[in-house]
Amino acid sequence: MKINIIKSEYCDFCSGVKRSVNIARDSSKTEKVHTLGPIIHNPQVVDELKSAGIIPVDDIEKISGIRTILIRSHGITLEQESRLKEKGLNVIDATCPKVKKTHKIARDISDRHGMVIIIGAKSHPEVKGILSRAKEKGVVISSPEEAALMEDFEDAGVLVQTTFRSEKFFEIINVLARKSKVLEIYNTICEETVLRQNELKSIAGRVDLLIIVGGKNSSNTKRLYELGSEIVETYHIEVPEDINYSWLADREKVGIVSGASTPKSIIKKIEEKLELYNKKNLKKEVA
Repeated sequence: MKINIIKSEYCDFCSGVKRSVNIARDSSKTEKVHTLGPIIHNPQVVDELKSAGIIPVDDIEKISGIRTILIRSHGITLEQESRLKEKGLNVIDATCPKVKKTHKIARDISDRHGMVIIIGAKSHPEVKGILSRAKEKGVVISSPEEAALMEDFEDAGVLVQTTFRSEKFFEIINVLARKSKVLEIYNTICEETVLRQNELKSIAGRVDLLIIVGGKNSSNTKRLYELGSEIVETYHIEVPEDINYSWLADREKVGIVSGASTPKSIIKKIEEKLELYNKKNLKKEVA
């Protein structure tokens, strides 16, 4: 049986990731560039950039013999920013503009309210960067259950990680609204994130199997996997080699959706592997 492939329109880097990678590539033409942490959460792209002289460094305190450091798309904390300046490094800021906007909102909220509630993954570098700008007033939560455990409060401002699931965000807001007298809400989920999530839901409703492509360390890709799994049988892969042909048996339609840090080149190879499956099946039927 031949499978029909339904590919998302948004199978490529998001604008913020594309901008960061382009800045890194352009900078590496004239000097060796190091990034604070992997520039994006896609191991294959990070490895490719290493060959172009763009090298990730995980610990500021271990930086030596380095002149230029690039701030990745997720941004960094205020403390990290200060340490880079203290070390006298040439800093190239490739933070996604939408993440930079959340930094400003966090500062503004902290000036007006007694608490800054950040909805997102506590361990994610983007969330850590936002939290550092909340002036000791920040609280991070990631679920309606965590929101329910909070004590009632007088007033707060709320913002959200740019790649968070939109439905979950509103569920959490509904819980918080019952706990406060004043709640100033900023929906800082990136519009590109919403478009990907909405299209995933549309595709998932039309296929027998859904393949989510992106780094296993990518927060937005994990959110897509969670969302897809609620609708149809879903697999999260990084590269074509992760595909098991046994998944495709008796399938008529297979969907492909990618995370925001997945390049077109990987998607193309995955399509080629699925087409190879179709060719092998056709030969079997003819035989």
